[in-house]
Amino acid sequence: METKFTVPEISCGHCKETIESIINSFDNVETVNVDIDQKSVLVNSYSDLDLPLVSRMLDEQGYTVVESS
Repeated sequence: METKFTVPEISCGHCKETIESIINSFDNVETVNVDIDQKSVLVNSYSDLDLPLVSRMLDEQGYTVVESS
């Protein structure tokens, strides 16, 4: 399953590493691709990604998840 969302606060490699690390902690995640320039995150997972939980975990680190429509 593919999930894409935007994180407006992405600005550097550290942001990318932090977000990838948090999302990779989920068992069902296959790959995570953070695009710094586009401020976007693309997640491929084996089953539905728990986006509300991802959002809460990223929010604790100061990142806002903006769901793509």
